[in-house]
Amino acid sequence: PVGAPSSQRPKNVVFVLDRSGSMGGWKMVAARRACARMIDALRVQDRFQVLAFDDVVEEAPFGAGLMEATDRNRFQTVEWLSKVDARNGTEMAPALGRAADLLGGGYLESDRVLVFITDGQVGNEAQLMKLLGQRLKGARVFALGIDQAVNAAFLNKLAALGRSGDAELIESEER
Repeated sequence: PVGAPSSQRPKNVVFVLDRSGSMGGWKMVAARRACARMIDALRVQDRFQVLAFDDVVEEAPFGAGLMEATDRNRFQTVEWLSKVDARNGTEMAPALGRAADLLGGGYLESDRVLVFITDGQVGNEAQLMKLLGQRLKGARVFALGIDQAVNAAFLNKLAALGRSGDAELIESEER
């Protein structure tokens, strides 16, 4: 948050970005822009990773796992992100499972944060909640739903899995 003390604990942040075919057009632009802004707000003591998914999960190609939020890593990741476009089908479970794995350690020395950006068209909600339930306990989960047809109930449940998370909706290109 703006104005927060600089003595905040470091954060481990995993951004999970839906790039499935339903995210085409303004939704993909809004998703990339939101993710890039959040990456730019990271501090050098933070670590992060971006997972872009459709029916395949891709990590930002500059390091395996979490990487330090140096100026170079943030810049390269935002550049890579600008080329991510919508395609193929939607398989959320592998991406969210990978995010949970990346956030699995570091309980004592850092805050763990999952940021999920999607149009939220979910068919296997119960399976995803079961997969993530205990694995994200203690992490902060923020869900950003893009479009009017978002499954807001699912995003709210996902945000409630961790501690003090939140879900927000971007319902139109103008917003």
